[in-house]
Amino acid sequence: MSMMRNATELLLRAQKTDPLIKAVHLINPSGIVVDSTLPGDVKPMPREIVRALVDSVDGRWTAETDTDLISGYSILDEGGSPVGGVVASYPRNELEARSWAIRQRMLLVSVILLVLFSVVSYLALGVRMRGPISELRRIEKQLDSSDEQVPAEASAATVSFPVFSEMLDRASFAYRSAVSELAKFASAAPDALPGNDATASVRFVGIDETDLARNIARRLMPLVAAMVFGSALALAYVAYLGIDESFSPEIAKRTELIGTVANANIQRALEAGVPLEQLVGGQDYFQDLTQNLPEISYLGILPGKPILEIGRKRSAADGVSEFPLLLDGETIGTIVTETDPLYFAAQFRDILLDLSVVLLVIVLFAYELVVVMMASSVTLPIDGLQHVAGLQAASDFSKRLATSGMNVIGRLANRISERAVRLDGMFAEAWRSAMAGQNPEERTRLLESLGQRFGLRTSGAEVLRFCSLSDVRLPLFLFAMADELPLSFFSLYARDADNPITWISPGIVIGLPLAAYLLATLFGAPLVRPLERRFGYRNLFLAGAGMCMFANVGLFAAGNIVHLIACLALNGLGFVLASLSCQDYVLDMLPPTVRSRSIGLIRTAMFSGVFAGTALGGIIADRMGQRAVFIVCAAVTAVSSALIWHYVPQFRAGIGQTGEQEDTRLSFNLLAPMRSARFVAVAFGIIVPLEIVDHVFVSYLLSLQMDALGSSAAGIGRAMMCFFLMLIIGGAAQDKVPQRYSNPTLVAFASSVVSGAVLLVAAAFPSSASMFLAAAGTGLGLGLSGGPQAVLVMDLAEGRLSHLGSSVVLGTTRLLERGGAVAGLVLTGLLTGYIGYSGAVGMIGCLVLFGAVAFALLQTVGKNR
Repeated sequence: MSMMRNATELLLRAQKTDPLIKAVHLINPSGIVVDSTLPGDVKPMPREIVRALVDSVDGRWTAETDTDLISGYSILDEGGSPVGGVVASYPRNELEARSWAIRQRMLLVSVILLVLFSVVSYLALGVRMRGPISELRRIEKQLDSSDEQVPAEASAATVSFPVFSEMLDRASFAYRSAVSELAKFASAAPDALPGNDATASVRFVGIDETDLARNIARRLMPLVAAMVFGSALALAYVAYLGIDESFSPEIAKRTELIGTVANANIQRALEAGVPLEQLVGGQDYFQDLTQNLPEISYLGILPGKPILEIGRKRSAADGVSEFPLLLDGETIGTIVTETDPLYFAAQFRDILLDLSVVLLVIVLFAYELVVVMMASSVTLPIDGLQHVAGLQAASDFSKRLATSGMNVIGRLANRISERAVRLDGMFAEAWRSAMAGQNPEERTRLLESLGQRFGLRTSGAEVLRFCSLSDVRLPLFLFAMADELPLSFFSLYARDADNPITWISPGIVIGLPLAAYLLATLFGAPLVRPLERRFGYRNLFLAGAGMCMFANVGLFAAGNIVHLIACLALNGLGFVLASLSCQDYVLDMLPPTVRSRSIGLIRTAMFSGVFAGTALGGIIADRMGQRAVFIVCAAVTAVSSALIWHYVPQFRAGIGQTGEQEDTRLSFNLLAPMRSARFVAVAFGIIVPLEIVDHVFVSYLLSLQMDALGSSAAGIGRAMMCFFLMLIIGGAAQDKVPQRYSNPTLVAFASSVVSGAVLLVAAAFPSSASMFLAAAGTGLGLGLSGGPQAVLVMDLAEGRLSHLGSSVVLGTTRLLERGGAVAGLVLTGLLTGYIGYSGAVGMIGCLVLFGAVAFALLQTVGKNR
């Protein structure tokens, strides 16, 4: 290329076709500028431009820098390998100005929609909650008459909440009895003012939803869902209109540019003396234009009747442009171009998919937000109210609620708490009178008996602080989303990083950061429980989140692969500390009867965050760049930490409600379960292969293979989103399987067969569609096998391996999970250099199928024995 003497003239001619072109360069595959329209020496092209040139599939590619938009075309040799490229550079000014106009419009519309839907929501919620609020106000009137016998009409007016109303009746009776008994010792009662919440002792109590709270939630959720979907769809529609309007001038400019290029070339031939009707190679030239510029559906020369045509002309005038051909000042023909509306619809398809993903993330986030807000403002206060009313109905006035607001629920809480405060005041006054009077021992003995009967103390009632699932649900959703935002492109990010470890295979080096993450989670998990007992749930989450924020800032600024390994190891340690602290908070604080359901809801919230993060991360990377995603991760993690600080109280672990002593002994006899053939079958036949599918195929190979097939980061994110969606569906479907078909062995075997089969299909027929199929199939397989894996391991831990203890069996299982995933990453990274990404996918599929067969054989042998 350096021997082309007229290269500068050709580049200048190309630059003149579009006044917006900033510069045109001729570069070699290493990015060195061979020739340019700019004077003097030009710096080599940035790494992202060289990567785009080398990775281009069809020869056309685009890239972006901080100041320019790049449109490139590869020059290929006879073997199809790039020997250079032409790079046209456009300034970003116009794009940024148009983007800023859309942002301003979106901001204005967002404010309007916020006000509109807030007003509509306020009015609709007022109508929807009119009945329950009226009932609660009638209950408040019932409490006002608590010193006397409750009128029959007041009780009849609260039949919508029969259990709560009956509870308050019994609580009023117990209160009047206590007042009557205390009146024998003290004639006057102090004012019923709420106690000092700051100095009162606090009791932390885990609480689950009551029937009353669920009844109100059922009334609200349909309306909330309608508001969330309505506002999100309205915002998405406005975004679509804005994008549509921004595309229209671009379509016109593209058509103008294509017509100008064709017109200039044919005009040059005419001026050289070639008759219009005898253009040699015109058909091939027009054919080449339409192939390189697929948005053109018709291109022709029409002096009267068509001399030359490519494509089929539509009758409609939309998208048609005409360019006259002149000879000696007279028009002798016209070049007609017509844009293909289906082509631009195809371009919109990706944008609409991105908008759909954003809409889905908005709905998921809004749902979690609404659940938390409804719990903190409605259901949890009502649950607490009913809890204290139940205690008082059982003649226990030792607990009260913190001073609340002045809405009807807050007033009810204050009224019920005033009873405990008043009785404690009377009890303290009676105790002082007894100590100052005659025969104090007899009177204090009677008062002690009375205090034990009604839960009265001279120090005052304890303030209850209720802990619930909603305390950690939204923070965990955001934290999981932040952790998974880079998943769709991280392997590509690691591949492009500088590699000082040149003596290790590049395939292995790419997987080392993820291996470090897994090892950090493996060694960090045993530390969680001791650290919770020393520092508390909240402090441990904040410490873990702080590690993740620091790690993400480090990933943003990382200069080479060694920095990525260190930062991802720190991120893995922080993630396991923070996520397990939330899980243990729920396990310790909630009643044992609802733990299984609560952990299921925690997992759902966490997987919803993972689902949202994988999809949203690819879109952010496509729009803002890969490095920007890590700053978003740090920001979302900071928001999650603020929510934990607000909702989770500070206290240490070890105050669980079961009263059972937790076995905290450590055992290093982790190889003992390996003596069982059944354990080996479950571990190496099902668990380890599926862990390799999760951490090697999904987290490592999927993005690399789809990038090699030409998919964008957003497309990779959608494939991973499909995986997690099917994972959630599979987990939900597994609970719905009829009992006669829910044999854990059979379901685990079938799940592995499905996962292995779709991986082999993706390896045999590599394409974006087959990778989507593989993502969906493996997600379904992992979702279906989650429960059976746990059942098979726990059956062994409580049966054949019970002499070892469940801690040893579970510890060995977790060690094999993480260790197998790390070994699979290293081995896959080593082999990709020899068998390629498709070969590695096929290798994992064969491993999964082989493990399933071995599992079935060993299970059969063990059963026969």
